[in-house]
Amino acid sequence: MGVRETKGRALARYILGTTGVPFIRWESNGIQAPAPYGINITTSRALQNWHDTIRELPVDKPHMAIRYDNSLPDVSHAWVAMKLGAFTPLMEAHYNTIRDRIEKE
Repeated sequence: MGVRETKGRALARYILGTTGVPFIRWESNGIQAPAPYGINITTSRALQNWHDTIRELPVDKPHMAIRYDNSLPDVSHAWVAMKLGAFTPLMEAHYNTIRDRIEKE
């Protein structure tokens, strides 16, 4: 197994295990996730490669670019980037699930 595959498998396991979103898995070309999610990864230490991936993301879909390279201590420290237009609906959905707890305070 190569470094990219090892890191990709670790990312897929971490995302699946912590979110509970089904059908997240590593395939040879990257992490597969159910629609509408899209996950691109880079294991390169060159930030330019991650920046290029971010620029290609759509603004209207929950697609993300994850950077996980050898400079990061473990998978939980991987970096995730999204376009703001794709991120805000996720934040809104999350807020709506915890709204009653926040508004009580």
